[in-house]
Amino acid sequence: MRTSSVRSRTEDVMTTSPTPAGRTSRRRLLAAAPAVALTLAGLAALVATRPDGRFAVPVVVIGLLALGLPLLRLRSGRPDVERRAVGTSWAFAVIVWWVPASRLAPQVPGWAWTVAVLAGAVVAYGLGHVLAGPDAPHPSATGGAPAGAVRTPLAPGERYLWARSVLSRPTLVLAGVLVLAGVALLLAGGAAPLVVVLIAAAVVTTALTAVARVRVDDAGVHVRQALLGRPLAEAPLAEVRGARSEQLDPEHFRWNEYGVLRRTPSVLGYRARRAGEALVLDLTDDRRFVVTVPDAATAAGLVNAELDRRAGQGAAGAAPSC
Repeated sequence: MRTSSVRSRTEDVMTTSPTPAGRTSRRRLLAAAPAVALTLAGLAALVATRPDGRFAVPVVVIGLLALGLPLLRLRSGRPDVERRAVGTSWAFAVIVWWVPASRLAPQVPGWAWTVAVLAGAVVAYGLGHVLAGPDAPHPSATGGAPAGAVRTPLAPGERYLWARSVLSRPTLVLAGVLVLAGVALLLAGGAAPLVVVLIAAAVVTTALTAVARVRVDDAGVHVRQALLGRPLAEAPLAEVRGARSEQLDPEHFRWNEYGVLRRTPSVLGYRARRAGEALVLDLTDDRRFVVTVPDAATAAGLVNAELDRRAGQGAAGAAPSC
């Protein structure tokens, strides 16, 4: 079976009017703007409470996380990531007011403020999701898989399920680095409770993302957390034009692009290894869904066979799976 390199590319499309995805992205920038303003005000209040007027390490960490993370994700080109970014910006807007608000009621125990702020952050995250609005509609695929694409023969009415587990070792290493950073801050004795909570949350989230379960069924391709089953990346079959197995070329990905692929607008999916076999789906919006997984040829054959079956083409012109 002939393979080719997976290339990360972005196609420039000339349009005379904003696309639905572009309008959705702009709306979400506006939805995040009030949260960013509240975050800046909260950071200013944090600095004002310091007698020497200097930025403490916790303030710098909070500021970078609260402003940088959501704004970067709002430029990802991924509708689901943009929606979460709006929610995150609103959650951080609540968190940065932790210390200034606690000074207004010093008689309230610290643990009570911790519970109240974290609960408020959860509510604010949900509010951000609502303000972000629905995702822009995706075009639906028409017809079967491309001629000559690999196919796994399926009998009429036959049901199937293909699944594999993958481990992203670089993501586990990142979780370990975060653990060491948290321990170092605790041993130094200068870590604020908020910073410790944020680092702990980052460690748990990163570790859960490092082990994933790739599943192919008649609904599409799904990548979920192996432990909790939370979706990490998905490609509904209605948005797939065709599938193939390719050898991943590491030169076309940044050194830190492991785990969930979100930073490149033209490519999404899950990268567990630096190189090797990958399942590649061509989507209807001209993006590609890439997952590094063993036995990708079988998975691609099942996707193509299901596309043909839905289009009523059977297995005519199919290339056998190998």
